[in-house]
Amino acid sequence: MGLTNQRQGQIGVNVVERIVLAEWGARWQPLEAHNDDAIDGLIFLEKGGELSGQIVFVQIKCLAAPLRNSGKYAIPINAPNLARNLGAWRKVVGAAIVVLVDPETLVARWTDIRPEATRTSSQIYVPSNNLFNKAAKHVISGLCGTLHQDLQAQKVHTFAEDFPHLRCRDHIQRSSRQVYKSLQNVPTRLGGNGEQVHFDREGWRHITRPDRSQLTRYQSFVLLGAVRKIIESYNVRLIDSSKPLSNMLDVSFMQIDSMVSFPFRQTGLIRLVLKCVNVGSNDSPKLKFWTVYEPRRKLNGMGVQEPRRP
Repeated sequence: MGLTNQRQGQIGVNVVERIVLAEWGARWQPLEAHNDDAIDGLIFLEKGGELSGQIVFVQIKCLAAPLRNSGKYAIPINAPNLARNLGAWRKVVGAAIVVLVDPETLVARWTDIRPEATRTSSQIYVPSNNLFNKAAKHVISGLCGTLHQDLQAQKVHTFAEDFPHLRCRDHIQRSSRQVYKSLQNVPTRLGGNGEQVHFDREGWRHITRPDRSQLTRYQSFVLLGAVRKIIESYNVRLIDSSKPLSNMLDVSFMQIDSMVSFPFRQTGLIRLVLKCVNVGSNDSPKLKFWTVYEPRRKLNGMGVQEPRRP
């Protein structure tokens, strides 16, 4: 690499670093041999002054790229190098972006490099309106997925005996109703010895209501087998978990996220929602089952929302 190209490349790195530090309030970690490898640096996102666990892998191009009629800048890149870089970008756990820095104006723009629509075999397209600035942080953080949150969820292990309704010859809704009744008949308590969670008609009607799709109802039926263990494994104080609704002062909801292993399918993040009803000023709120589902449905393996097909 010539001195001129090296100097221009360093200008691009400096622009990105300034934005990350000053506007994002995040941490920037440069890597050696920038402009030669697929990744020039890492952005470690923060939340409340602490690392959030989200990482953005960045390649920086500082050059005067032509603006096409499509409203996108075209970055030329050697086809074998681009193919090699794509292999690296697909392997990283986090967001993978290319930042284009104009060497004259020092304006930075970015693109998500993974979708096929952002490139050809020898060019990378960067939308002119994708400014790499403070506002871009929220969008780019969404590309990191939810794996950093999933790792913090409580771990719950289930076994075949937890799912008798799946081996029954009865219709899934009828057999699931029996599991639901058993959760009420044999008291299920938060943390094993805390407040009892009630399984009444309201909760059952909520997960079986007609406006839910048939497949969504089926998913809740299956997950009922894990509900007791999720509740009894919970060890956070109720006061730290419930969230009030602005239009229902006497009702709040709490969610319990668990990474649940199953004997018949892959491990998944399961969300249980409980309804907390205040029954008196001196009494603890009554806990009622509300719903159970997988919050990462319709997301890819990293927990990122995939673009809808046309």
